[in-house]
Amino acid sequence: MKFFTFLMLLVSSSFFAQTISKQVIGTAGKTQTNSNLKVSWTTGEPVVGLMTAGGNQLGNGYYPAMDIQALSIDDVALNVEIKVYPNPTSQSLYVSHPDLTSFQIQIVDMNGKQIHTGTIQKEIPLDVSSYTQGIYLVTIEDAINHKKNTYKIIKK
Repeated sequence: MKFFTFLMLLVSSSFFAQTISKQVIGTAGKTQTNSNLKVSWTTGEPVVGLMTAGGNQLGNGYYPAMDIQALSIDDVALNVEIKVYPNPTSQSLYVSHPDLTSFQIQIVDMNGKQIHTGTIQKEIPLDVSSYTQGIYLVTIEDAINHKKNTYKIIKK
């Protein structure tokens, strides 16, 4: 009888075992299943707290936006006095600078297709009348310092 009681106690305790599952408050999610695989995904914030060890977050759960800066040897604060005008334009595009007279120019459409590349002189117009209406990215590089700026130009 003691063995039977012990066995019932052991079997009944396995039905009430605790489990911890990650729960998420999310705005979107879905479960996809087929005969061999079940995949669930969601976007949102975890309700069950993220694990940390010594101030470092361990690799589980959703990572919120972090304040990360990319390291680079380039000077990100370009003080380039290049002006590209008029914007918007329908006929011509001009480039000016107080000291420099020659620039490398590259024009790319919003699909990434290179439309024009070459050299442009200060205050001499570049004809853009044959371009289709839209938005273009114009990258100008000065010939001396090789500093670049990219401008968004609207072609009417």
